[in-house]
Amino acid sequence: MKVGAILTILLVLASPGRAVLAGNLLQDGVSQKEGKADEFTRLLERMKSQSAATRREAIDQLADTGDPRAVAPLIAALKDQEPEVRASVANALGQLGDKRAVEPLIAMLNDEVSFVRAAAARVVGQLGDARGVESLTIALKDGNSTVRSAAAMGLGSLKETRAVPPLIALIRDEAPDVRSAVAAALGDLRDKRAVAPLIQLLNDEYRMVKLAAALALADIGDKTALPAMNDAMASEKDEETKSQMREALNRLKASPE
Repeated sequence: MKVGAILTILLVLASPGRAVLAGNLLQDGVSQKEGKADEFTRLLERMKSQSAATRREAIDQLADTGDPRAVAPLIAALKDQEPEVRASVANALGQLGDKRAVEPLIAMLNDEVSFVRAAAARVVGQLGDARGVESLTIALKDGNSTVRSAAAMGLGSLKETRAVPPLIALIRDEAPDVRSAVAAALGDLRDKRAVAPLIQLLNDEYRMVKLAAALALADIGDKTALPAMNDAMASEKDEETKSQMREALNRLKASPE
């Protein structure tokens, strides 16, 4: 017999008034459970709306529930005709963190819309499954810089050192946002093979790239980069950038031998 039922019986024997109160409490619990079930069903129905905005809102709310039952219908919604909805689904699956979504999201890296591919790349990395390494490595060659950036960050999140060579190969990408993402990913991977290429980026013309390289070198902690870091900081003219590079330099100095 369940604990709730035993408690109710005992309260009945003790006091009729208490029995009524206990019954009401149990009924409230049942009502709340049914209410949650009704809300979940309502959200699933809203995902079938003709309005893309309504579908996206329902998808976001399903993700907020954290309910694993949402994974299967969300995976099915990856085939939605609207790219904004598909991107929302990818983000929702990332929020839920269920690895059943890994393979469907890998397939989504071939979506015809670039921002959908970018969302998929980011979430594949977020899910932390090594099955994504090969596909994200291929995505590093995508024609869209946002997708390449997302793929680089995804590979950094996966913490797979086999991603280091293809990331290093991308370190001279024409797009500064890609170079910055590659530097950050190499910092996440903490592989000393990246030290020399990252030192080259300390003299990049773009502030965000220089800072990403400095932070990555601090993360890797190889003190052979100290002279280059010191020179880059000394020659930096922008005071805010110089201050942040100094912080990275000090962190590198404090790294264990």
